[in-house]
Amino acid sequence: MTIQPEFSRLIAIEGIIPDKGRREHVEASKEECAALAKRFDLKSLSGLKANLTILRVSEGNIIRVEGDIEAEVVQTCVVSLQGVPAEIKAHFDTYFTEDGKEGFEHEELLAAEITEDAPDMVINGGMLDLGELTAQYLSLELDPYPRAPGVSLAAQLTEVGGPSKNRPFQVLKNLKTEEDE
Repeated sequence: MTIQPEFSRLIAIEGIIPDKGRREHVEASKEECAALAKRFDLKSLSGLKANLTILRVSEGNIIRVEGDIEAEVVQTCVVSLQGVPAEIKAHFDTYFTEDGKEGFEHEELLAAEITEDAPDMVINGGMLDLGELTAQYLSLELDPYPRAPGVSLAAQLTEVGGPSKNRPFQVLKNLKTEEDE
């Protein structure tokens, strides 16, 4: 079963000429941004675009993709659950072989790192999906633990727990004091 990516821009890799870069610009629509926001558990995603250069390395079956990604995201603060806006600007450079597996410099790394379970959504049937590639690299740029400005876990616990609330260890300390008397 193949899952259709939320943001897909296919190009045929057979049209990529060795040692001659091909420039592509991809931009997600509002609907595609909304679908990707849901996939990446974001409050919102807008302005996702990438400027990419695709090059067939002269050896033949290796495709190099280099690009710059831009997007505006709003994530959920892990402490306060507030929205945390961020502007994503990132550069990436990666290699793929024509069978869709990401390329490595050494054959032993290739054998160790790439298995049959590796996703081949980016190159499939001779087509390179620039949209899905952009989405995957965007996901790598997201803050795994976003925090709103000025919010700390310690301050949040103090505010929520306050000195008047009983805490489990405070109850044990009180028991010990009562037994000592």
